[in-house]
Amino acid sequence: MTITNLGVTTALMCALTLSGCSGSDDSHADQDASPIPAESPTTTTELLSYTKGGSPGVEVQSSADAQELAGAPADFQEFVGTLADDLAQESTCEDGFVGVTVQVVRTDGFARGGVNDCGGYAALWVKVDGTWQEVAGSQDVWECVVLEDHAIPSDVAGTECYDPETNDVRTYEQA
Repeated sequence: MTITNLGVTTALMCALTLSGCSGSDDSHADQDASPIPAESPTTTTELLSYTKGGSPGVEVQSSADAQELAGAPADFQEFVGTLADDLAQESTCEDGFVGVTVQVVRTDGFARGGVNDCGGYAALWVKVDGTWQEVAGSQDVWECVVLEDHAIPSDVAGTECYDPETNDVRTYEQA
């Protein structure tokens, strides 16, 4: 897997602190664990990190801003742009950031960021059956069952999750 850090030139307005990412690159990653197959055996999965130098990520307030997601799949850019347009259209917020902040995208169908409308939450997006969708939104630690059900890699979701059955935070590892 290739890891790419991308600089962001957008203004830093997001006050939402999102869950961390280990940023590890497991060279023994099992690509078959993904809920979607790679396009071809020669397709290289890239981890695109948009957080650099204190930036929260790429801030998308309209579909036009989604073009700033350099290297991200076109269908993810479209998904995030539509989400930002919908938020802007429905928002009554006048004082805060309204839009989507993208922190990390894996080109094989996983992403993490935030959804903001005068406040907000951390979000996990996964490409399921060929369509990007939000599979989790939280202001806390991700639930283990969601991460496991979607085989979300640790380099996107982080290395901890909450298990409601044991009422405990535990280690999460997924290549």
